Amino acid sequence: MSVNQAGRDDFFELHELLQSRTCSEVEAEPGCEQARDIFARLRADATHKVERSQLSFREDFTRLAQEAGLPVHDDFPRLRLLQGIELEVEFGQKRTLMNGRPLKTVDPQRLMRAVLALKRRLYDRPFAPQEFIDGLYTVYTKVLKAMGESTGAAAPIQPTYLEYTLSIQPRGFFQDMAKGKFREYDADQFAVDFWRYFCSDVSATSNGQVLRLNPGRNNALWLIDTSGERRRITSLSFQEG
Repeated sequence: MSVNQAGRDDFFELHELLQSRTCSEVEAEPGCEQARDIFARLRADATHKVERSQLSFREDFTRLAQEAGLPVHDDFPRLRLLQGIELEVEFGQKRTLMNGRPLKTVDPQRLMRAVLALKRRLYDRPFAPQEFIDGLYTVYTKVLKAMGESTGAAAPIQPTYLEYTLSIQPRGFFQDMAKGKFREYDADQFAVDFWRYFCSDVSATSNGQVLRLNPGRNNALWLIDTSGERRRITSLSFQEG
């Protein structure tokens, strides 16, 4: 820990350093009674400022979310707004993870702008649940055929996601696979489309096949299940309804 860190009042970094093993070792050294007193005062002051800053952040962010009409599930430092939109605030690193991707800010207004942009991308797209599940079933049977399996078996989620992404590309993309012709469809969109399907009035494919998601760890994707929880899914299958 340097004098400069204390001098510029970078209390998040100071708070982290004061909880470190190095500080504990210094305090434990014989003859360091004065250092223990100084560290104790600095620790109390930094802790107070961190707690006050975090409370202010939560109040400001909740207010902004309410103004935007978004719910907030507050399990600080984790915040969930809609299914598929989650934040983890890391004050010490001055960054926030949004769905696991780092944003170099802990400013509530900047974060809310990022959340609203993600919400538009995930939720404001046109979505037809029957078309989604029928398309997914077609892709599922294609993956099984390539595996030499019959309908009802489990298809691994990663190749299914790849095939589904290819299935929604415009015809011109396969004639000229330029970047500008590719229809982006990332894993967050895939996950939210499952949730939008589960929230719809559609419960099966047009020929009566019912979707089943199978959780696991290996070669998995984070999807949203019927209860709205993010889970690692390794495969999916369809069964007669």
